[in-house]
Amino acid sequence: MIAATAGVMPSPTKEKSRYPIWLVLAATFGGLAALAIALVAIVINIIAVRNTTDLLNTFADREITNLEQALETELDPALEQVRFLSGYLASGKVEVSDDARLGDLLMGSLAASPQLSAVSFIRNDLTVVIATRQLDGKLYVNLVTDGLRNAHFRRAYRTGVDAREPVWDVPIFLKDLDRPVMSALAPSYRRGEVQGVFAAVVSLPDISAQLNVRSGPNATPFVLGADGYVFAHHNLFSDDFHLSAERPLPRFDEINDPVLAQFDPRLAQREMPQGAGGMPFQQQEVNVGNAHYLLIYKDVPDLLKQPLTVGVYLRSSIVDSVFEALWQTLYGAGLVIVIAVVLSLVLGRRIGQPMRALADATRHLAALDFAGAPLLSGSRFEEIDVANRAYNMMHTGLGWFSTYVPGSLVPHLMRPGSNDILASREVEVTVLFTDIVGFSGIAQRLSPRRLAAFLNRHFTLLGQRIVAEGGSIDKYIGDSIMAFWGAPEEQADHAIRAIHAAQAIAARLEADNARRARKGLAPVRIRIGIHSGRAIAGNIGAPGRINYTLVGDTVNIAQRLEQYGKEIDDGKRSAIVSISADTAKLLTAEFKLVPKGSDVLTGRREATEIYSLA
Repeated sequence: MIAATAGVMPSPTKEKSRYPIWLVLAATFGGLAALAIALVAIVINIIAVRNTTDLLNTFADREITNLEQALETELDPALEQVRFLSGYLASGKVEVSDDARLGDLLMGSLAASPQLSAVSFIRNDLTVVIATRQLDGKLYVNLVTDGLRNAHFRRAYRTGVDAREPVWDVPIFLKDLDRPVMSALAPSYRRGEVQGVFAAVVSLPDISAQLNVRSGPNATPFVLGADGYVFAHHNLFSDDFHLSAERPLPRFDEINDPVLAQFDPRLAQREMPQGAGGMPFQQQEVNVGNAHYLLIYKDVPDLLKQPLTVGVYLRSSIVDSVFEALWQTLYGAGLVIVIAVVLSLVLGRRIGQPMRALADATRHLAALDFAGAPLLSGSRFEEIDVANRAYNMMHTGLGWFSTYVPGSLVPHLMRPGSNDILASREVEVTVLFTDIVGFSGIAQRLSPRRLAAFLNRHFTLLGQRIVAEGGSIDKYIGDSIMAFWGAPEEQADHAIRAIHAAQAIAARLEADNARRARKGLAPVRIRIGIHSGRAIAGNIGAPGRINYTLVGDTVNIAQRLEQYGKEIDDGKRSAIVSISADTAKLLTAEFKLVPKGSDVLTGRREATEIYSLA
């Protein structure tokens, strides 16, 4: 090698200069500070104006967004409950004429949603089953046989049937509750025929109280409907005016609020930049005596599918005092900059260290190595503190994300180009459904808190066995679990894995029931249905909310097999496992199956050959 290069000395490669980040930061801080001192006098007015505008816009955005979110928090459960109840009744699990089952169903919905004051089902003959929440917090169920005479029930029935989907009714005054309310309505259809209308009632004074809690300490919130009627205000339920069926809501100039009384919804004195909801804010200035007030509001017609104005007002002096403090801060900016030059070297070193820690932690987090990605402590430097908090939120969010999303999907979702494997495609899968025997009785005996703890423990017992066999938990449906094998990644032994999971679940339930017996508790028994076949697997849903799930007849058959377990339940086994022939033919000789013959499952035309585990 030396001989080959004799007389020719290779020129050394010149490496690019690299500098410690703390040194770069120190030089940058010093240079920017010196430049800022020269420019501070010129830009001080510009900064003041911008900061003033930003501060006001930030306040408006925060307050209006908080009010919108509070309204959604109070109103969304009503729509969700009537949508769920309508679908549940349409499934045929409850008969329209069964007052007791309907009452239990309505009581469950009312207990699950503290925002609701009442939930009712209005039949076609205008007899009504209604569950109400009394002032003492207790829940009651009543049967109203003369609903035909009640204008509210007649109107709710007509509105719900005409809408054909969940919709909000106009505000009304309920004498029984002595307050104005709104009702979410949803018709229920079975085989194309309307069975009745579900109604979920929310109290407008209760919503007003929640808006006051969510608003800032110096802001007064209000929500106005069409023609200036007040949907929410802290005086909405005062004794200064009388409400009735003919006059369910007062106008904004009738609620003993001198500031809101001067509000003119037709006048927009000045339009502010867009808020979080994508619509511009508007503002008005009014005077009450010697006090000046600023009203900030926004039209949100999509929230209830009817005209709605959400806003707050506050004293102008509050904003003015903030602006004065801002000027004082700007006057001291020169001194702060001089100090920053002196401390630039120290700050550079201190900034560099947490930035390196952030880079290392982010690298571990990107690999889903939560053990190697610790939570980061706060920093005195705003940008680093914001970055650390954002990282901690991302760390926590990804941790929760990995529990809300099937574990088999998380690596694919984190990987660039995951659309290909998660796109909808037809695959060979095995689907497993579980359901607790006699869950309705269990739910009636337990309080909501104890029922939630019972279900969480039950799902943990079952879920651990499913995940251990490489399965993906698709969803929890009440007391049921839907899981599958064979997607998103192919599993040649998907049927064997599902049967192993069912056997493990049965064994674990046997052990747990022995523990319950020692405590004098009744055993927990379940039905399991397993079927293998082709299904569409992939991202299903609207652009704003999608699930990776299965769609197809294979899913329906597995659920029907679980229900078939009622036919072969001897009342002794902890788990009744029903398996289709399509699954059975994929199993090895190690599994002992008991033929149960052929049967036409609910909703199907052809007979299905069924087996159970020995």
